[in-house]
Amino acid sequence: LTFCVGLAHHICNLLIETVALYLKADDKSSIKTANALLLSLLDILHCMLMYIANIVRQTLQAQKSGTGGDTQTAEDLLLINKPLTDLISLLIQLLPSEDTEIFESASQCLSLLVQLYGGNGQESMSPENMDSFAEVLKSKKGIRQLKLLLRIIRRLVS
Repeated sequence: LTFCVGLAHHICNLLIETVALYLKADDKSSIKTANALLLSLLDILHCMLMYIANIVRQTLQAQKSGTGGDTQTAEDLLLINKPLTDLISLLIQLLPSEDTEIFESASQCLSLLVQLYGGNGQESMSPENMDSFAEVLKSKKGIRQLKLLLRIIRRLVS
């Protein structure tokens, strides 16, 4: 757990700065660089969230089967990484990206975040975020992508 303590804050800060660069990039070279950095950071975020989800899942399964399970570790891990929920709106804003890799990475990270933490109140359902969801729901044709987006929205609302 000790490696996670400052990591969540660093990943949040790096992602916030990188998304700003990505959205402001205007020449091909800047776009390519920002895109590569953004995909790398989203991959790191996805790995972190998968790790947390696996620990939580193992703990819940151990509790169900009656073999105990270290709930304190799972709870501490969720608490330490709670700052990652600050990225929910940012990830929603990335969903309409024309780059399919960014859409895939952002939607997978967003899905894991809302599974672990739910929505972060009214902020998740802001007009800007609803516009992003509307835009991406209109543009995506794949059933799997649409189901994932609707699952994310349902978790944010409930």
